[in-house]
Amino acid sequence: MWGQIFSVAGAVWWVIAIALFGLSLGGALLQPVVQRRRPKRLDRPAISAIVPVKCLDPGFKTTQTSIFLQDYPDYEILVSAAERQSPALDVAREVAAAFPARVCRFLCSEGNGAVSPKLNTLAAPLAAARNDFVFTKDSNITLAPDAMAVFMQNFAGNVGLVVAVPVAVRPETFAGRIEACLINGHARLLLTASALGLGFGVGKTMLFRRSDLAAAGGVEAISHSLAEDTALSQSLAAQGLKTVFAHRTVGQEIGARTLREIYDRQVRWSVIRRANERFTYPLEPLSSALPAAFAGALAAPLAGAPGISGFLFTFTGWFFAETTLAYCKGWDVSLLSPLAFVAREILSLAAWLRAWTTYDVVWAQGRFDARKGVRAASRTQA
Repeated sequence: MWGQIFSVAGAVWWVIAIALFGLSLGGALLQPVVQRRRPKRLDRPAISAIVPVKCLDPGFKTTQTSIFLQDYPDYEILVSAAERQSPALDVAREVAAAFPARVCRFLCSEGNGAVSPKLNTLAAPLAAARNDFVFTKDSNITLAPDAMAVFMQNFAGNVGLVVAVPVAVRPETFAGRIEACLINGHARLLLTASALGLGFGVGKTMLFRRSDLAAAGGVEAISHSLAEDTALSQSLAAQGLKTVFAHRTVGQEIGARTLREIYDRQVRWSVIRRANERFTYPLEPLSSALPAAFAGALAAPLAGAPGISGFLFTFTGWFFAETTLAYCKGWDVSLLSPLAFVAREILSLAAWLRAWTTYDVVWAQGRFDARKGVRAASRTQA
């Protein structure tokens, strides 16, 4: 009796997971076409591009250079950091010096009024920006020359925030390939959400108006959250302004990573998602191959097959389908992809489970409570 109940439960889980997976494959392929058919903005108003700088991330010089190479008629660049001097700032100044014709200012943003370290770094340049439109870019994101124009093109109608789906590029270690697999698996889901007309605050790259942020209460209105991108999207939504994804992805430089780094990062964002997305977080395993494979093992006896067959059929089928999508999209695929896929599934499930046991988040040399903000004055390395 119990065996039958577990088999039926496994079959239900398997059907839902595979249906969602199939939807995500189709959505990821169709998103650029669907988004391009939506209303477009034709003018090109002036932009203030803000680049927060902290660490000398992989590919830092390339990512910094990409903001100076934008094919856009009128924009200024504001490089902001909490420190007045650092190796990352040295490289950023070197890059800026190579483009003397481009207006670029360096600002020290030492405020600590926000829970999010990144938002504290953004506060000063937001106040100093000369233009209403603000474009923010993390220091590990490489932009195509037309990226800024693409973002503005999508800023039409009742849009208040344009973001882009980050796609992993140039991993250098096996751990880096695991992280690339994690990021690109998430990209598949975000592209599908975009194709369905949904938008979420994804803070790697954002375009919004300072006047809209001011109407929502300014920086103070989003300073309560570690996920400042989600808070911004929600604040703008309260004004009737929606968040949309651009029809182009952006490249997130991976470089050399360690297993500890990527696990800690996944736990951090899992904890933040659990605190901010209470209804969807428990459902996240439905989008993962490993739980679906176990469900397939439970359901296999209903089809007269051994459990191991159900597990392997589901797991390998998922891998080949996801790898085919990655190949079609031009994403990272290598001989190590099968091992990276297995490691991704184990690591992401471990991070998801760990997030149920804590609200502690270690980030930017500080320890925080995902619900309340700063946890303690003690400092540890993020």
